[in-house]
Amino acid sequence: MAKFCIATKPTPLLNTPDFQKVFGSNRLPLDEKGLLRSLEMIALPGTKFEIQREIGPYIFEVTTQDYPDAKVFIDSRFTSLATAETKERPKILPDIKTIMSRLKAALGLPYVWGGNWSAGIPEILSLYQPPIEKNLRSTWTLQGLDCSGLLYEATSGFTPRNTSELIHFGEEAFSLQPLDILVYPGHVIIVLDETTTIESRYEKGVVLESLPKRLSELAGKKISKRRFINENGEVLKKNTCL
Repeated sequence: MAKFCIATKPTPLLNTPDFQKVFGSNRLPLDEKGLLRSLEMIALPGTKFEIQREIGPYIFEVTTQDYPDAKVFIDSRFTSLATAETKERPKILPDIKTIMSRLKAALGLPYVWGGNWSAGIPEILSLYQPPIEKNLRSTWTLQGLDCSGLLYEATSGFTPRNTSELIHFGEEAFSLQPLDILVYPGHVIIVLDETTTIESRYEKGVVLESLPKRLSELAGKKISKRRFINENGEVLKKNTCL
């Protein structure tokens, strides 16, 4: 019989079951670029998981509609048990003003691979008790955003989590308006207004950029220009991944 659980708080999804090795040793297992590649995303509260198997104390291999087609693991202490009848997390797009406010509030945050919960997860420090210095607290608690994570947080998890899905999300945009997105494999840029974009960039974090400049820099790349909300705040669902 299938077993389920539901996130009761922001929940890290890793591509390894060894949470203690990732978060509990004397240094994070960062790659040569300083990125924690074992982090896939942070599931929002209310995310439903189907438990595929239990791996030692607390660790589950799970599947979730919020991050399909990936082998991921969670620490069950971030969840509570659920049933097959438990509803999936509702995906409701906030209004344009709220999305814009959230995007602007993220300015200056660092780039964190897999990050989509800008406040970070302080529970990591109490659960795994790593011997860290205070100045590394934000890194250890995943306090930052990656490019699609910036959009994911601002839209309350309405938009897909990865650029591979964002490339086909919503409708094609033939002229750009606020909250349209420019997507290519591995990166997404969000249009703020007729002259400005916002994005989370490796080594820069969340920054504003000139829209004409970014379009010029991307000339020659195959860019997907997508629109998922119109100027009246109405959701566009044609050809979406919903």
